[in-house]
Amino acid sequence: AFLDLLRIRAGSTLFRLRDAEQIGQRLRFANTGPQQVPTVLVGHLDGQGLEGAAFRELIYMVNVEPVARAVVLADQRDQPWTLHPVHRTGADRRPAELSRFDPATARFEVPPRTAMVWVIAPDAD
Repeated sequence: AFLDLLRIRAGSTLFRLRDAEQIGQRLRFANTGPQQVPTVLVGHLDGQGLEGAAFRELIYMVNVEPVARAVVLADQRDQPWTLHPVHRTGADRRPAELSRFDPATARFEVPPRTAMVWVIAPDAD
């Protein structure tokens, strides 16, 4: 699983932003406020116009609990999110086998004790 995450990190400059200004422009946190699932960290990174980003957008999720959790991100309804290619073929099969995204409800299902990444391709509409 750790090697899969290293491959994901190496594949996009979004995981290697160079300064606070870039981070401030491109990163926002989701799953916040009174309805948040407190044991799931969710970050959204905007890759538009960033050289080497590889994706228009990505969402990373970290579930620290020993049970699966679901997170609804209403602003992501009807978006073309897909599981990161490394998760689809990687050594850690949990993301590919246990995660789900329903575009109609914007519900993401996150396996237990898993860090995972969802992406939107640069040419997705």
